[in-house]
Amino acid sequence: MSELNTLSNSLEHTLKDSDLQNVTIALTEVFADSLMEKGIAKEIPIIGTVIGFGKAAMGIKEILFLKKIIYFISELKNISATKRHEMIDKIDNSGKFRTKVGEKLLYIIDKCDDHEKSQITARLFSAFLSEIISYEEFLRASYIVDQVILEDLKRFVESGWEKEDGWKYRNEERDDHLTLDEAGNIATSGLVELVSPEVMVRDQDDWKMSEKYIVEGSELTVRITDIGKKIREILKSSLNGDKTT
Repeated sequence: MSELNTLSNSLEHTLKDSDLQNVTIALTEVFADSLMEKGIAKEIPIIGTVIGFGKAAMGIKEILFLKKIIYFISELKNISATKRHEMIDKIDNSGKFRTKVGEKLLYIIDKCDDHEKSQITARLFSAFLSEIISYEEFLRASYIVDQVILEDLKRFVESGWEKEDGWKYRNEERDDHLTLDEAGNIATSGLVELVSPEVMVRDQDDWKMSEKYIVEGSELTVRITDIGKKIREILKSSLNGDKTT
């Protein structure tokens, strides 16, 4: 069996069957040998597997990946193993996805810039396990999170979309759109989408002008996407208070 298959099976086994109550982010400060001695590596298969693969040379890459794994699974401890098992089996047995959940999560976690992104992605996966979003929405949301710089994501989640926000009322009227300048770096992230500007054509009042018609249009703007709304709702309570540190 390849290392990838071993890791993906180990992660899936961990998510479906393990009691994750003892998995906390504090474990990331514990050396691999100590994790083995404390029995954590035996209780949580994926931790033991990662340590086992890197035992001969537990370098920076292996340590950072293990940290991302621990941050990820620590976010799922409040969901029962029964529920985790049910939801993962539902996807694996659906025949709709060629890649099993365990392997897909490995790809996603490995691509995370750091443990903070991994933890945020886990909160989205937790929302899938809790049936708040679909598996397809989780995959789309995790891709968007991967594309966005963390600070931009935090700004998007924490501000700018509530009724009381000042920019929502231009000229004392409700305005649900952002200008491109206001959207900044998230303009092409998938969190928001472009809104086609309104174009109006009217007759030229001044008959002496060479142009017969006047073309007027509104400024190009963006609005939050449906998946952007769901990402914001899921992450809002956890990012407010900086729980990812």
